[in-house]
Amino acid sequence: MRDLTPGEMLSLREMLTAETTGLVSLKTMQPLISDQKLKSACESGIQTAEARIRSMQQFLQENQVVSLGEVQ
Repeated sequence: MRDLTPGEMLSLREMLTAETTGLVSLKTMQPLISDQKLKSACESGIQTAEARIRSMQQFLQENQVVSLGEVQ
């Protein structure tokens, strides 16, 4: 198990919260977008946010910080 400082734990929590909030917003807005270029940018943003969240989850699991499920 890796020991993270309280500041590191807080940073990870805040990053996960920001990414999750952004992902929810993008997924909520996506059906409302009619412009194809904007829709494509939104889809790209969703994929990128999901990848960043998975990366943070992997870090947490590999360092036995906490046990998490996958992004869905």
